[in-house]
Amino acid sequence: MFKKLIHSVSVVVVGFVLALGGVAQATFDAVGVYDPDDDPHHNQVDQSGVYDSHTGDAGPENVIDLATFQALIGPAFDADAGGVVNIETTHGSLDGQDIIAKFGAKSLTISGVSGIINVGSSVKSGRTPISGRNRLAKSETANFEFDIGPITGGVTGEVVIYFGGSLLDRDAANLAPIVTATFSGGGTVTTVATMSGDPPSSDQDSFFGFVAPPGQSIVNVTFDPTGGPYTNLDDVAFITSAFVVVLKEASDPSPAKGATDVPRDVGLSWTAGGYADKHDVYFGTNFDDVNQATTTVDPGAVYQGRINTNIYTPPGRLAFGETYYWRVDEVNAPPDNTIHKGDLWQFTAELFVYSIENISATASSSEAAKGPENTVNGSGLDDSGLLHGKVGGDNMWLSSLTGVQPTWIEFQLDSVYKLHQMWVWNSNESLEQVIGFGFKDVSIEYSVNGTDYTTLGTTHQFAQAPGAPDYAHNTTADLSGVAAKYVRLTANSNWGGILNQYGLSEVRFFHIPVHAREPYPDYGATNVDVDVILGFRAGREAAKHDVYFSTDEQAVADGTAAVTTVAEAGYGPLSLDLGKTYYWRVDEVNEVETPVTWQGDIWDFTTQEYFVVDDFESYNDLDTGDPGSNRIFLTWIDGYGIPINGSVVGYENPPFAEQTIVHSGKQSMPLSYSNTGGAAYSEAERTFAVGQNWTQAGAATLVLYFHGAEGNTGQLYVKVDGSRVVYDGDAGDIAKVEWKRWNIDLASLGASLQNVTKLAIGIDGNGASGKLYLDDIRLYGSAPEPEAN
Repeated sequence: MFKKLIHSVSVVVVGFVLALGGVAQATFDAVGVYDPDDDPHHNQVDQSGVYDSHTGDAGPENVIDLATFQALIGPAFDADAGGVVNIETTHGSLDGQDIIAKFGAKSLTISGVSGIINVGSSVKSGRTPISGRNRLAKSETANFEFDIGPITGGVTGEVVIYFGGSLLDRDAANLAPIVTATFSGGGTVTTVATMSGDPPSSDQDSFFGFVAPPGQSIVNVTFDPTGGPYTNLDDVAFITSAFVVVLKEASDPSPAKGATDVPRDVGLSWTAGGYADKHDVYFGTNFDDVNQATTTVDPGAVYQGRINTNIYTPPGRLAFGETYYWRVDEVNAPPDNTIHKGDLWQFTAELFVYSIENISATASSSEAAKGPENTVNGSGLDDSGLLHGKVGGDNMWLSSLTGVQPTWIEFQLDSVYKLHQMWVWNSNESLEQVIGFGFKDVSIEYSVNGTDYTTLGTTHQFAQAPGAPDYAHNTTADLSGVAAKYVRLTANSNWGGILNQYGLSEVRFFHIPVHAREPYPDYGATNVDVDVILGFRAGREAAKHDVYFSTDEQAVADGTAAVTTVAEAGYGPLSLDLGKTYYWRVDEVNEVETPVTWQGDIWDFTTQEYFVVDDFESYNDLDTGDPGSNRIFLTWIDGYGIPINGSVVGYENPPFAEQTIVHSGKQSMPLSYSNTGGAAYSEAERTFAVGQNWTQAGAATLVLYFHGAEGNTGQLYVKVDGSRVVYDGDAGDIAKVEWKRWNIDLASLGASLQNVTKLAIGIDGNGASGKLYLDDIRLYGSAPEPEAN
């Protein structure tokens, strides 16, 4: 098997890092350099002197000039550094794999290259190669085209291809060559160059260079030699690189830039710059002070000092509702000690009180279209929510002239709150100053249950509205922190004293946040880790927290679920079961306050459905000597060198894993088998470096997916630490060209599952042969529901 005989092959490694706009490139691997056979092995000049970029939507940042490209790839053009295609001795057709073979099969593949190799003369006009004696020549007007296949290695999702090439004119023909690069994200970028065919300019060339956007790669480059019948191509380079962001400045602030409602005891943190050794922190309430201060010039006293960690806790609690500004300058290690000034960030601390949003209203009576709901739905208020207009759209409440007396209106909140204030916009009818519908002397009552009411102080007086536009609330009632869900206002008089009708424009309530809030995981979250640590934002006056937790929602609601009292706003880590929904609430407790307990809302989340045993996504095609190499057949050991085992894992040439027939993700494991020629069975086995507990979190079902092929024969089986179970479905499933799921009851294995070290998948049967694809081996708490067809 060829795959078993592959040895590590040296490739060109260019040892430098180039910074572009705060971004640095990791070390380059030159995996394909075509015809750099000049002396000193790289093209020095853009001979045409003409460069016209037409980049379309892809943006000019993806087109680079010759000097920039040469700076990027440096000695990657150097033939002596790692071997190249030798055009001096190579003639005839040459495809992409021929090019890559010269470098020993690195991560790049080229599935197709059009054009043939011809020997060129350095003295004949119109045929001079850019470098060396030879070039890729076309005798037709068809395009040169490079189909660049998938790249492996580097950092997942961060691989970039740099592509460079030069197009050589010949035979005194005017050309307007168009070169287009297509990126894996679907975008394209095009360059166009005007090349005169008049001697001596027939020796000119035009250079084209492309760099893929971050997280993408170049998948195709097409050279369209528009305007001439003959074209030459020389000095083409394919360079791959792991694209790594290396910022010198601090980034990713927490709290996020512009954040509001930030806890007063917050700790500030950030992602340190790539070269940071220490951090200068600036913090204050004045923008200019924080923006302009230095370690030596600090009139606002905002410099907090030079610290070693990327965490800073402001001294004391922040002020309610205050906006704070902060900056972190990153300091390089000695002897450099360069200071990189950071961005200015800001956030606003939590408010002292918050408006209550979900309120309903009822009243003793109402005129048509002037119902009590108008007092809590914002009707009549401007965009700021602070100014009320005159009547004109039935946007106030007015009691009925014939309604029962005394007139009252009641507000029902969505929960029991610790009430701070009530803002009142009184009746603002156009004739308010004449008729006076607005409440004047008012009794205020409150209740937690809607049955038992307490009067707040004595009679209160509401200010009269002007009966004019842009009316700001002019009554603020102090609710003294009472606990209430219901507030009733009873009118003892109105401002006119003429009619027994009473009205209000708008009423708003504010509360002190004493309940637990902002749960983690979020309310209704799914796929939560089974060892999650629950978190929440504590109520402002809480001394301790009673956490009720159960799979029974009603038990949590009734307070009969198991309760744990914690001192901090967190609970865990927990040890939960797979695929279950859990309910919890947090009651905030302070025995010196009234009331002692503030009952919290009920939250829920659902844990992850399964553990992954193997999803085959981590395997790659890197040489075994390379860092990060993880070839699939070196983890799943097959029958290579074992005459009685007829299995073969993976493919002979890269990519070794299957990348088309997959159940999920990007890869599956191909398993070929043949129980012939002395092979009694076919089996692939994985040994876990650390024993796995397959009983944790209620795991009870092993699931694997397999995909058959026509003509497959044999009996599929699985072994766990030697305990074997055979496939219990239709025997013909192994030959079906579709994904099938096999649910295995772990109890049926009859083995200890608390320290699993080996998992094997095999096919029995004398003479059995075929190919299977395997994917998504998982552990579930219970067998998953059947998949929809």
